[in-house]
Amino acid sequence: MLPRPRVNWWPPAIVGQGMRIDEQHIAAPGLVVLDITAADEDTLHAVMDALQQRWKTSGIMPVRRVPGEPGVRARVYAHFGCER
Repeated sequence: MLPRPRVNWWPPAIVGQGMRIDEQHIAAPGLVVLDITAADEDTLHAVMDALQQRWKTSGIMPVRRVPGEPGVRARVYAHFGCER
């Protein structure tokens, strides 16, 4: 397992500003926006933690629930291929 990152890559001003994907989120090769759905919060947090240990990401993001739909969701911004 890779060492836990000391800080998240994106500043809070960019991350968590609503659910719209702005051009700045995908302005360069390797930048991705991941919408993750899991059965429960523990699984979702484990996935986000694994992603942030491997790549530069926005870290552990707030969990969302959509009424009437199963599971929990989160959006993660990452720089794919840019290892920690």
